[in-house]
Amino acid sequence: MHIIIDKPVIESILNQIIPFTEKKDNTQITSHILINANDKLTLKATDKEIGLKIKTNANIITPGTITINGKRFLDIIKTLQNKEIEIKAQNSQIIITQESSIYKLTSFNVDEFPEFPTTDYLEKLNIEIEEFNKILKRIHPVIDNNNPKYELNGALFDLKEKSNFVSTDTRRLAIYYSNATTKESKIIVPKRSIAEIKRVIKDDMEIYYDEVYLILKNQESLFFTKLINGKFPDYERIIPKSLKYEIQLPKKEFLSHLKQVSIISNEVKITIKPNEIELESISDETLQAKTKFNITTPIEDSFTFAVNSKYINDFLNVIDNENFTLGLNEPNIPFILKDENFITIVMPLNI
Repeated sequence: MHIIIDKPVIESILNQIIPFTEKKDNTQITSHILINANDKLTLKATDKEIGLKIKTNANIITPGTITINGKRFLDIIKTLQNKEIEIKAQNSQIIITQESSIYKLTSFNVDEFPEFPTTDYLEKLNIEIEEFNKILKRIHPVIDNNNPKYELNGALFDLKEKSNFVSTDTRRLAIYYSNATTKESKIIVPKRSIAEIKRVIKDDMEIYYDEVYLILKNQESLFFTKLINGKFPDYERIIPKSLKYEIQLPKKEFLSHLKQVSIISNEVKITIKPNEIELESISDETLQAKTKFNITTPIEDSFTFAVNSKYINDFLNVIDNENFTLGLNEPNIPFILKDENFITIVMPLNI
């Protein structure tokens, strides 16, 4: 293989695919990226659980396929000037040159590089990419980390005629009700994969899945992730069947007051009265933060509950509208935060 490519082009691609390589063990083939020069230049990276393939144009002098250590390759490219770079395979070595700069790296056996899945025989998820992006942004903060129940470390795609996208960390439950349509299925996508999808997704990508993989692709790139094999909790039984109070609140004003008291403690007591809402930090007697603002509510006397402010903060930071709905029943049972077809159900704290 022998190619010539502009530095900014190869550097941009490497920055995208390096997160998909094995970082801890440089002896593994998955610490390398696969470079195939044919009609186009194709780069692949995978740790076997998740992977990304990107195609680009280059001056291909001699076709061929090589592997090269991803981290070292990127480190070298970053040091070079914004000019053309020559990459040539010679026996089991890769020679990278730019003017007087020469680097030599070792290539592994290309046949050992893991195969990428294809979309053949996979189901297609019919959804607008703009909505899919919005869904991931909203449910991602609620996915648990390192839960012994491995299925909780991912988000449920409850796919059907009208699909639901769900995540939970056991203290709260996020649900996005979508018009996405496909064959009825339930798949669990790892949290790490959702974070990477948010980073690499493009407007023209199509989405495919089966019981093993979720794949996003367009003409230039393909992303895949293995799915979590498990049974997600029955989220629908957590959703309140009715609400005693539904209060429309201004996002910006509520968030401002919430941040003021959260400086002292993340545990916050909220008291709603007919004409005002009061927020107060819950901490020891030597520290206190309290604030309030005027607003008309349907509460006849007062309603007090406590919550970890992070849960409300996460919700407010991912919605776009100026107002949101707070749904309440009793102080000691879950309450609802709602913005159009996105809701988060939150367990209150005991006070």
